[in-house]
Amino acid sequence: MTEDDVNDDTFGIDDGFAAARRQLDDINRQAQQNRERAQALAADVETITESVRSPRGEVTVRARVGGKLAGLEFGPAAEGLALPVLAQLTLETIAEAQHKAMSVLADRSADLFGAESDIATSLKSDARRGYPTTGLES
Repeated sequence: MTEDDVNDDTFGIDDGFAAARRQLDDINRQAQQNRERAQALAADVETITESVRSPRGEVTVRARVGGKLAGLEFGPAAEGLALPVLAQLTLETIAEAQHKAMSVLADRSADLFGAESDIATSLKSDARRGYPTTGLES
């Protein structure tokens, strides 16, 4: 083994450590970015409120992420409806507002983490399954 061989081995080890260090730095940077994105999404869970109004304005509902209701109002047109019809329309409007709030959260997660990310895919699925749309706003 010549002195050049020893220097080549040492140089290779140093390069390997430098490459590993760069990889670790990249992993730490990605972890920090993901932490910041997760904090932003958690803040959105607390602040997103979506409003849906029935087609003729009988009912307006404001809902938060997770299905919490933030407001319920009846317009003058509600007085002309039979109570069972008004009850059904209210339920449909609530469902639409809940779906809309969850869909906005899913869209936000896609913006933060990418449309194909696990979290965005999961939240989109949760919005569809847990808060299905009634077609009221369509």
